[in-house]
Amino acid sequence: MSYYEALPIYRAAMALTVAVERVVQRLPKGHKYALGARLRDSSLDVVTLVARANRRAERARVLAELCDRVEDLKILLQVGKEVQAFGSFKQFAELMEQVVALARQAEGWRRASVAQSRSELTHERPTRAT
Repeated sequence: MSYYEALPIYRAAMALTVAVERVVQRLPKGHKYALGARLRDSSLDVVTLVARANRRAERARVLAELCDRVEDLKILLQVGKEVQAFGSFKQFAELMEQVVALARQAEGWRRASVAQSRSELTHERPTRAT
């Protein structure tokens, strides 16, 4: 098992990707290739970004991108709802709940990372002798 697979946010992102895949398979043909492809791509990007964000060197930039991508997913789902692409409101609601939960986790991780970076910066500054 890779080091990121144990992360709750990774498991949530993977569950979302699987759910998106199942829903997209049932979308009407008119929505499957445009909206469905964007939903698939965005959900796969989220999983990839979570894995990349676990590497400390890239964390701040990748977490910002992750939060943006999750927001993109919210917008795509909202568009799907508005054009009545989903088989039922329940499909939309379940996906949106997963995306909102993922957004909370991503934003929390981003905030914690920023706070940790600030803390490390203040601890690394040399003290002046008077």
